[in-house]
Amino acid sequence: MRTLKVLILEPNPYRLMALHQMLNAVGIYDVLTAPSLASAQCSLERRAQVDIAICDPQLSDGEGMALIRHLLAEQEAKALILLGRMAPSVLTDLEAMLNEHELQLLGRLQTPVSAVLMRGLLDDYLQSAQRPLSV
Repeated sequence: MRTLKVLILEPNPYRLMALHQMLNAVGIYDVLTAPSLASAQCSLERRAQVDIAICDPQLSDGEGMALIRHLLAEQEAKALILLGRMAPSVLTDLEAMLNEHELQLLGRLQTPVSAVLMRGLLDDYLQSAQRPLSV
C-alpha cells in the first residue's frame, strides 16, 4: 500500500490500539494516534497535513467535531473516515460542511470497526488519488 499518513482521534485506549494495529496490518505505518483533541492538534502541528483523519464526530466531550472543524480551518487533512453512529441531522450538517471545504468523506464505520471495510475505504482513497484531474 502506498505510504499514507493517518491521524486517529480516539479517547478509548483499547479502540485506539485496535485501529492503529488494523492500519499497520494493511501496510500503513505512518499513524498519528491521539487520545484527545489537544494531542491531535499537537501532532498535526509537528507533522503537518495528513492524508486521512479518523474520528467519531459525536464524542461525548465534543472533541470529534472540534477536530473536524480544526482540520477544515487549517486544511490539515485530505479525507475523513467517521466512526460510530450519528443522528441523520448531524450527518447531513457534517456532509454539507465537508463539501463546502472540499474535504473528502471516505465513509462511516461502526464500532467495532471491520478490517475489511476499513481496507475498502483506504483502497477507495488510493484509487481516487491516482486518477488524473479532469480539466
